[in-house]
Amino acid sequence: MNLENMDDGDVLQALGDLSEGSVNIYLWHVSGFRAWLAEHSLTLLDVTKSVIRTYCEKMKKNRHWSASTINTALAALTRFFDGLIESGLMDENPSRGALGDKRARRSFSRAPKRLPVILFEDEERRFLEVTQVLGLDVPLPFQTLRARQIARLLYFTGLREHEAIQLRVTDLHLDSDAPALRVIGKGNREREVPLGPIIQQEMLLFLEAREAFLRVQKRCAGLPALVFCDAMGGAFSRGGVYYIVSTIFAELGLVKRNKGPHVLRHTFATRQFRAGVPAAVVKTWLGHSTLAVTLSVYEHVAEASGSARPV
Repeated sequence: MNLENMDDGDVLQALGDLSEGSVNIYLWHVSGFRAWLAEHSLTLLDVTKSVIRTYCEKMKKNRHWSASTINTALAALTRFFDGLIESGLMDENPSRGALGDKRARRSFSRAPKRLPVILFEDEERRFLEVTQVLGLDVPLPFQTLRARQIARLLYFTGLREHEAIQLRVTDLHLDSDAPALRVIGKGNREREVPLGPIIQQEMLLFLEAREAFLRVQKRCAGLPALVFCDAMGGAFSRGGVYYIVSTIFAELGLVKRNKGPHVLRHTFATRQFRAGVPAAVVKTWLGHSTLAVTLSVYEHVAEASGSARPV
């Protein structure tokens, strides 16, 4: 399932098991909401409680929705976003409590919550081997280097895929004693994510290769300096990042229910907890709005404590 290219089948999968009487109603409400987002140049990743409130207010004013219809729409959206969270495509449910209604926060009857999909220790080792960028006998073509580096950045930082493709060169602070990157995440929240020595060295060398590549192209003067750009200086799509990561997983022969970039984000977070990094620090690095969101996803590994440096 990909947030950019969801069809009705994907929506139904996210909604889970519904009664015959509810399935069409819920699908209609979710489809209508997605169409409204598209009309306003918004994506599912842009949705906040404020967006949900605005949508309900517009439907009440322009389409004369009753309180009952709004409640049904809210129930459908709550269930839909819960499904996206279970699939690892989102971190939190913006519809819960959006209207200050207790019914919006209740638990719907769904399949038991599953643990986030991660790479296990041996899979991590093989992932790092197959995406190696340093110490190779033969230099990689830039396109291959770029694909590997974006996957490794997700692995070493836990960024969301859309955060990685929006990174600019000026967001990277690689030469300081405390290397880090600055990122604008969900809800327009800015945060700083520290970088370990491996990804620091890799990104320094990648930027050199990037500069040489673009210098040869001679076609991106004046465009924003995106870290991961194409020959024209343009940004990757989230679908492009999904393709890169899923292709690497296929090469590794991994069989998992989710095969996209969020697996690397979950792996990063799980690795930090197991290394003893406090939950509040992991929450900051991941860009979650509250600690409760972090603990709701990683409560099974969040009891350790220790030093606060990414591993």
